[in-house]
Amino acid sequence: MPNRCICYTTDAGYLFPTFVSATQARQHTPVDIADIVIFSIGAPAELDRVFSYACAAEQIRFISIFSGKIENASAMLARLFLNRILPDDYDQILYIDGDTQISGMLAPILQIETPSNQFYAASDPMIFSLPGGRQHGQNISQYFTSLGLASDKQSNYFNSGVLRINRNGWNEIGQAAWSLYQKLHGNTHYPDQDALNIVAMEQRIPMSLAWNFPVFLRNAGLEHEITPRIIHYMGSPKPWHGEFMPWKLAEYAIYLETARKHPTLIPFLTRISWQRRLKYRLQQRYKQAQERTTWGNPQRQRKILRYENYVSNMLALSQPSVQPAM
Repeated sequence: MPNRCICYTTDAGYLFPTFVSATQARQHTPVDIADIVIFSIGAPAELDRVFSYACAAEQIRFISIFSGKIENASAMLARLFLNRILPDDYDQILYIDGDTQISGMLAPILQIETPSNQFYAASDPMIFSLPGGRQHGQNISQYFTSLGLASDKQSNYFNSGVLRINRNGWNEIGQAAWSLYQKLHGNTHYPDQDALNIVAMEQRIPMSLAWNFPVFLRNAGLEHEITPRIIHYMGSPKPWHGEFMPWKLAEYAIYLETARKHPTLIPFLTRISWQRRLKYRLQQRYKQAQERTTWGNPQRQRKILRYENYVSNMLALSQPSVQPAM
């Protein structure tokens, strides 16, 4: 059995899209390199049975977790408790959010040896709006300041949707973030992510956006520059809601195809009203025009590509025998 795994944590509401992402991860990961594991947090037993059968057919481990085992935290926060819930077999971990799709081989990021007490994470796209020359950037900077992040640290803020973790040391990181989260009482914009950034920014190693690609960067034409392996559908709508820009029909169709392959999952397909569908179409057209201007800005694009060049060079220095495609 490999000592590496790709893991997801989810509740009942996100089980189906998480399963779809996990099947893609299985297709893009040789079985001798890593296992794929889904942790279902606090879902009804019958629901877990349905998804455990589907997972077994796809060579995915399915583990039901009583929420009390993670101090009754939500599934969103379960990544902070990975050391507690993961089987002892694994010490090198790739955590992935369920609102993702896998579009390329994951072996390069899995084969990197993450140092003890550290983890890889991609920068959050918010940082590319810094420094705060315009109102949007000023608002982000002010928010980071309210978290206690000094101006010289704000550009290191990372997204927690994909994390490449060494299990050795993660318990301390996760517990510190959980303690801070409880003190903050959810009074932040991105509660678990903010807590992780505050307590563990110094332990984070920058990672390419190829492994956590915000889908809206397509509107800036950056997809061809970065060649994403993991696409993160931040915000709403999600690709399982339908075909909405900036994603294509194929990204919605994968959910239909999965349900056809596993008929017991058909009831979990998301169906939305025509009013909501129309709202999303209009919203996404507006966002496309806005994001083409915002993220297509040459100065911002240069920032993103400089970051990509930086993390590529960092990996080349630290992992001379492994060269992930960026």
